[in-house]
Amino acid sequence: ARPVYVGHAPGDETRLFIVEARSGSTGRIRVYDLITETLLSTPYLSISGVSTSSEQGLLGMAFHPDFFNGSPYVYVNYTRSNGDTIIRRYTATGNNPGANTANSSSAYTIIEIDQTYSNHNGGWIDFGPDGYLYIGMGDGGGAGDTLNDAQDINSLLGKMLRIDVDGGSPYANPADNPYVGVSGR
Repeated sequence: ARPVYVGHAPGDETRLFIVEARSGSTGRIRVYDLITETLLSTPYLSISGVSTSSEQGLLGMAFHPDFFNGSPYVYVNYTRSNGDTIIRRYTATGNNPGANTANSSSAYTIIEIDQTYSNHNGGWIDFGPDGYLYIGMGDGGGAGDTLNDAQDINSLLGKMLRIDVDGGSPYANPADNPYVGVSGR
């Protein structure tokens, strides 16, 4: 239902993970087993309270680069029922990266970002070669970035965010971020 991404966990060549933006008010990640060539009936992760408006839903997923080496985490980007963007971390069931489900009760919120409109949400997330999590944020909606959020360095909208999920709780800004402590447009 509305697939927006297909990928695999680092080092896992036996499964594909399919992100479904929404089915009703639930976003899901499904598992396709490459060995048996079947779509597993039980979702890897189901997230309820996902917005069903416009361009919203479960929009992105990224596995921690050390998923099979002590960090069995999957990060998701979704818009919740009030329209705001949520970046959350979930842990593979039993801390087992080979499990075909994530523990839905392990939800740990990394960041929440207010959204003004129901479109232009962005949603892509992935880890870069530097080990940081990159989050592609849309400009927040309205035709032509109505509120000029993409031009405002005090807004997280309309930006490519880069955060260190291993360096702080819930995250740290990378030391070489040129905008830390800078204000204004």
